[in-house]
Amino acid sequence: MLRALYRSASLRNAAAMGLGGVCFSVGGLILARELPTQQYALVSLVLGIVSVAGNTAPLGLDQVVGRRGIRLDARWRRSSFAASLATAIAAGVFADLVYRLAPALTASVTLITLALGITQSVGAHYQGQRQFGIAVWVLQLLNGTILLIAIVAATAKLGAATAVCGLMSVAVIIGAAAVWWLVRREGAGGDRQLSPWAVRGEALSLATMQAGGSAFLQLERLLVGPTVGLHELATFGVLAAFVSSPFRLLQAAVQFTLIPRLREARDAKARRALLRREAGPIAIPLVAGSVGIALLAPPLAHWLLAGRYELSERLIAVMLFSGWLKLLNGFLTAVIVSCGEERRLGWLSAICWGSLGVSVAGAFVGIPWGLVGVLLGIAVGWVARCLLAFWLALACLREPRDGFVVSAQRGSSP
Repeated sequence: MLRALYRSASLRNAAAMGLGGVCFSVGGLILARELPTQQYALVSLVLGIVSVAGNTAPLGLDQVVGRRGIRLDARWRRSSFAASLATAIAAGVFADLVYRLAPALTASVTLITLALGITQSVGAHYQGQRQFGIAVWVLQLLNGTILLIAIVAATAKLGAATAVCGLMSVAVIIGAAAVWWLVRREGAGGDRQLSPWAVRGEALSLATMQAGGSAFLQLERLLVGPTVGLHELATFGVLAAFVSSPFRLLQAAVQFTLIPRLREARDAKARRALLRREAGPIAIPLVAGSVGIALLAPPLAHWLLAGRYELSERLIAVMLFSGWLKLLNGFLTAVIVSCGEERRLGWLSAICWGSLGVSVAGAFVGIPWGLVGVLLGIAVGWVARCLLAFWLALACLREPRDGFVVSAQRGSSP
């Protein structure tokens, strides 16, 4: 059994990402303990916004790089940086108009989004080259920064979200500059690489899908405050630190490792065999972890946070249910992104945004039942997404050839 666990690339990368997840969780708990409730809720909101904007900042170019194994040469770096800068400015405007954040927090959203766009591009470069070890650490920049800034905030007795987020933005910009320099040292990617313009349609489909997926993953942080208040948003931040982190890590690891490996599989049979090898071992720690979370999270939260935040059994159950759905979606998305042609990527994007709308509606329907009702309403959208994505992934797994080949043949036919 231990040998099977070790052979799972998803679990190995999840373990590597585990340190970043610990940094995120511990940093979040330190901030929850040290900051006033409303200030911690604002930090949690900023993290939700930049998690969506930062993941989509390169506008799909990072996904193309990772999917096709393209090297991030000067031409691709310029395009990725320009896309990330444009997205960062748009994110700052969105944060100001929708959430009425203070100017300092709006500036932090812009800078952190730009930094995350850079790290997404660099991480995709190493992912596409199957240098997973480097890519994992590049993509953990924000998680490590959260812990560092939380320690600084606790030591210096910082009590304002503006100070915390300002320090965070400076730290991630420095880190992004370092990894950008790292990839520049590798030089050009070769004369026959595709240009960013040549794959603009694929990048747009992937960007639209990724934006919907990222918004879906952070929907609780984005909706809880406006629907049931900042105190409940702060409570959700604590819930995320205790309950959501293992599922988020596993989902990220699944998509991170499966997309390039499924792309290289010889045929449909090989793709199905790879999925079985990855999904089977993950079920063991997942069940054990869920039981451990259900038993230990409430008393630990009460003890570590001096009774300021209470996690009920219903809240834990809803979060676990949502976590399982998100992990299942990670497998389904990896199959479609790696094997589906542009047409199916468009369908997946439509499924994502449609089910996102279901979650938003469900959240507002659940307002009378407080935080539990809002979270359960959002989970309904995840159920719809998994069902529709399963139908799409099943079609991809049955095809003897991958979507790139099918698309190429259609494009060359008279």
